[in-house]
Amino acid sequence: MPVIHISTFKMADQEKAQSLLEEVTAAMHRVTGVPLDKISAYLTEIEPSRWADAGVLGSDPTFQTQSRRKSYDEETD
Repeated sequence: MPVIHISTFKMADQEKAQSLLEEVTAAMHRVTGVPLDKISAYLTEIEPSRWADAGVLGSDPTFQTQSRRKSYDEETD
């Protein structure tokens, strides 16, 4: 039985969250042939202040640029 776990920032739109779960489930079914009733999928929504890329919190105003850095020595605009 496949279990699909998706971690993401909080999703304000319930319809988008539902669509994401439906589409991922459909893809698993299409690719593997596993019956739909054997596929579980769930979302873990994480507050941006509890998520970091490249050591930069998702709630940081500079997240978009700083989270792309390759080292701590890099300068970003």
